Amino acid sequence: MLAISVCLLTVLLVSKPGMAEPDLIGSDMGISSSASGNNIFEANEDDTPSPPPPKLSPAEAADLVRRKVGGQVMSVSTQQNDSGVVYGVKVLSAGRMRVIRVDGQNGQLLNP
Repeated sequence: MLAISVCLLTVLLVSKPGMAEPDLIGSDMGISSSASGNNIFEANEDDTPSPPPPKLSPAEAADLVRRKVGGQVMSVSTQQNDSGVVYGVKVLSAGRMRVIRVDGQNGQLLNP
């Protein structure tokens, strides 16, 4: 028993403080949050202007297609391109499923 105590004491006295496990709480683990490209919330790194927000909501785009094309609206998807938002309105009309694209800025049907 004495040999085990001496051995343990020797290990404790000889071990260096830096040999312990690193303290990971509060540590950035070597990743600097101020480094460029680390922040996923950095917007417009290349300084290009963002497109304007849409003037039409998805529900308004669906209503517009329902009035102009007819049929039953099944779903609406939102796509972002360089000029702004384009809605894809899936509509069932006359037994056919179609996707009508609607410009989110002016309500123009892009493929009537």
